[in-house]
Amino acid sequence: MARITDSNRIKRLKESTMRLVAEKGFGGASAAMIALDAHVAAGYFYMHYKGKYEMVNTLLQEVFQEAVFKLEEFLEGSHTFNQVVDEIIGHIFMMASTDPVKLKFLYVLSNDYSFVIDHETRQKVFGFLARMIELGKSDHSIDPRLTVHDLYLLVLVTTIQFINLRFKFQPESPAISLEEKEHLRYMIQKVLKNNC
Repeated sequence: MARITDSNRIKRLKESTMRLVAEKGFGGASAAMIALDAHVAAGYFYMHYKGKYEMVNTLLQEVFQEAVFKLEEFLEGSHTFNQVVDEIIGHIFMMASTDPVKLKFLYVLSNDYSFVIDHETRQKVFGFLARMIELGKSDHSIDPRLTVHDLYLLVLVTTIQFINLRFKFQPESPAISLEEKEHLRYMIQKVLKNNC
């Protein structure tokens, strides 16, 4: 028998999954809880996903696929290393403003060893970062000793961590200021350029 798919129910399942995982962690959000929150029957959840892990992993891969698309767009559209870094930081800050649940979801799962991005997506991300390294070296914007893993940590992970700490320690003020963004950009650029 063919699966009957209602795109609104699938969308609600995805939104509920992201929000509950962001709020409670992977272990704290059950499939039954997700289905209840999304106003769908638990059977409908299992009709489309084998379990919570498959659902969460599918969402994580979708978020990283979006990131790969944006990373490629930034590298093609910008001309200097610093412009690309600014675009990446700006995009993550925009996500924090427009879809904070997605950013929190990404943060929670990036700290959970049970989840990793698939090999092809990881290759694309690190291929993009390798191109960034070459661009940074060619215009002398970065310390030539930096690796793609350093760049991943310094630009992507640091930005996500910075925003999540801000959400955690100042929940009463969800809007992130331009000054905070500029301060983070300044700190990242200082580390990237350090030629000690």
